[in-house]
Amino acid sequence: LEMGKNFGHDADCSMADWGLCYTQTLTLEYLGDGDYSDNEFNIYFSSIHRLLQVNHPDFEHHHVVGDLTYIKPTASFNGFDAMTSIELPLVFEYWSVQETDKMPRWFVAMGDSAAVIENTDTEDMHSFVVPYTSTMKTPEDANIPMNAESRFDLNAEKVEVVDASERIIPTPYKIEVSQDAQSFEFRGIDIQGIDLLGNHLHTGVTDLMDKLGIGRSGDHEVTLKLDDLNSDISGPESYSMEITPEGTSITAEASVGLFHGIMSFVGLLNIDDRDSVLKEMIIHDKPRFDYRGHQVDAARNFRSKEAIMKTIDAMALWKLNVLHLALTNDEGWRLEIPGLEELTSVGSKRCFDPNENTCLLTQLGSGPDAEEEQYYTREDYIEILKYAGERNVKILPEFNMPAHARAAVISMEARAKNGDDTYRLTDPEDETHLLTIQFYDRTSIINPCLDSSVRFVSKLVTEVKAMHDEAGTPLDSYHFGGDEAKNILLGAGYGSYPDDLKQKPFSKSPACQAKMISDPSFNIENIANYWAITVNKILAENGIEEMIAWEDGLRGTTSEQYETESVATNFWETLYWGGINGLTAMADDGFDIIMSNPDYLYFDFPYEVNTEERGYYWAARFNSVYKVFTFAPENLAQNAETSTDRDGNEMSVTTPNVSAPTIRGMQGQTWSETIRTDDQYYEMAFPRVLAVAERAWHHADWELDWTPGVTYNATTGLVPEDELASDYNGFVTKLGCHEMSKMKKLGIAYRVPPPGGSIASGVLSANTELPCTKIMYSIDEGNTWSEYSGPVTVGESGPVHLQSMSSDGALKSRIVDV
Repeated sequence: LEMGKNFGHDADCSMADWGLCYTQTLTLEYLGDGDYSDNEFNIYFSSIHRLLQVNHPDFEHHHVVGDLTYIKPTASFNGFDAMTSIELPLVFEYWSVQETDKMPRWFVAMGDSAAVIENTDTEDMHSFVVPYTSTMKTPEDANIPMNAESRFDLNAEKVEVVDASERIIPTPYKIEVSQDAQSFEFRGIDIQGIDLLGNHLHTGVTDLMDKLGIGRSGDHEVTLKLDDLNSDISGPESYSMEITPEGTSITAEASVGLFHGIMSFVGLLNIDDRDSVLKEMIIHDKPRFDYRGHQVDAARNFRSKEAIMKTIDAMALWKLNVLHLALTNDEGWRLEIPGLEELTSVGSKRCFDPNENTCLLTQLGSGPDAEEEQYYTREDYIEILKYAGERNVKILPEFNMPAHARAAVISMEARAKNGDDTYRLTDPEDETHLLTIQFYDRTSIINPCLDSSVRFVSKLVTEVKAMHDEAGTPLDSYHFGGDEAKNILLGAGYGSYPDDLKQKPFSKSPACQAKMISDPSFNIENIANYWAITVNKILAENGIEEMIAWEDGLRGTTSEQYETESVATNFWETLYWGGINGLTAMADDGFDIIMSNPDYLYFDFPYEVNTEERGYYWAARFNSVYKVFTFAPENLAQNAETSTDRDGNEMSVTTPNVSAPTIRGMQGQTWSETIRTDDQYYEMAFPRVLAVAERAWHHADWELDWTPGVTYNATTGLVPEDELASDYNGFVTKLGCHEMSKMKKLGIAYRVPPPGGSIASGVLSANTELPCTKIMYSIDEGNTWSEYSGPVTVGESGPVHLQSMSSDGALKSRIVDV
């Protein structure tokens, strides 16, 4: 595949959203030594963008479902001559600036048989994607591409290595270090009063310390105590800690506060040193937000139980306390539900079964042979719940509905084909035509008009609640999903489409037509709202205290319409599209707000503007560690001064003339459309997760208060730059020089950023955004490598290869040239 142009071409874009399309060339190489004349084959592939045209008389295309499309020969195709190739000009919707837009495992199918095209059976995109040469998606794109030189300049501007020995991630509320404070050495610790943690947190603490290699029979005594705290920090998660050469005391009002105190003590330790060195200090600490979350999409591409447990370890160490586990989506159902076996026997695997009797049709580059069932058994989930409880992490399960529910719908259709429609989720007589945001049809959305749909949710909630009860971690919060239940062809950008394709979901469902007559509360215009209220009633009947949803599932309702004690929303509007007004509207409607902004907190987006980076970019071209760190969750307008919009252009945002909305918490999201392996997940989530931990726990001095009427833009100069820079340098130094070693000990293969580099007069200078990361260079095209320790003469005869790596050399960045 070779990228063409995002703009400046003459392709017909009339059927694309807002007339936006790009060109690519697909080259098919026939390697047989004899002619091939059969034209009864289809070439299937996954694409995050719709294929609009194949501009070749011998081939045509057909969209199957979701991201699955095939190209097939027309009647004019005369076959392949031996050892020849054919070039097919293609036109796709929107634009493409990341090589990971192209999915692997293309396959050829003839009848019921299929075979993967060999050079696409890989996670190395360059095996079949010609390297992209441009990062510009439109003529107005002002984003600065990151190469070795521009990265060097950015690192030099943003990163300065400082003394971070007294820094803790996340930063405590208050640290007192006297001028005459002593430093002292010790080897290992001895925790007194550990029983105050209770059996579950006791288990979590000892396991984490063992994994980090911290001796628990050492010579420094750490004493735990339950007692009242000062009124300014009083709370169940708060603690005070006094560190002296004679020992350390940690005081809290509850066991979880003691747990956090121990994690902060561990945060001061450099685990790479045999002997620990600490300085006398007093810490008074409390969390900024009660909800400090991390979302893992285990549905679109599965995450192993081991990956989830490693994530929980990291969350505990850095004081995140809610793991939002997305267990279902269009592309997969990932939890065993007793009595609904098809959810996993069909819905947890993808393969090439056009009738979808045994599996879901392949999606997201999984190929035709991914028949393995990928899900958490009931026992797995209970084990995860217990494991999380031992580390002060709550599991928030998400079962997305009514939209993004195709795995459930198809699974229950397979059940209905076998004679049991008790839990059927689609009306077989529905003839509604629609196209969802990720190119599915009506089978992506649960029909809210069916009694069997209500039975399905009741059964689901009952079984999930039973798992939580058995694990000893009650199901007090349930995530409903609720997002994107719509036909995108109703959007203003699709004006070229005929009206008969612009249908409301279920507008031609006989069941819904009957529902409109029998139930006055049902409105075909707002099926997500109707289904949210329906599901919420089921949750309340089961004693579940809280429902959480993506904001568009609740927009149009108020909290008073729901029966659970609490209703919270993940706020995911972008700042540059007027998100601050949406924020105040959701707050006015009475919902608890969890900041989940995609333009700052989506970790399926690239770290930087570079075509080789992984990820989507619909809301932001990059979300770097620095950008996540500088996000101000309680003063949204402030972010217009410290960041740009999606196209790299300045923003100007004025704070609305209303009181500041109350923010309950914030959360990073790791959607998995382009993240197919656990290692890819680790790289995309870490270390950005730690920047979320920092902002969710600690309100920085450089964060300004919400002030009605105040405008922020790139030139307002209201954010104190020196304070922000000093804070970030302490954070990133601690991150690179200490915390990455802990992450490695937890078994997390975090992202090592590629280095920056510059050559002037034959002298190489290099740097990194992650201090204490090793930089290697090669002047002989990678045959030999040397460690960079400072400016070095390399001559001017050719490019120099640069690569960063972890201190032990196990984790490496991609190679860049300077």
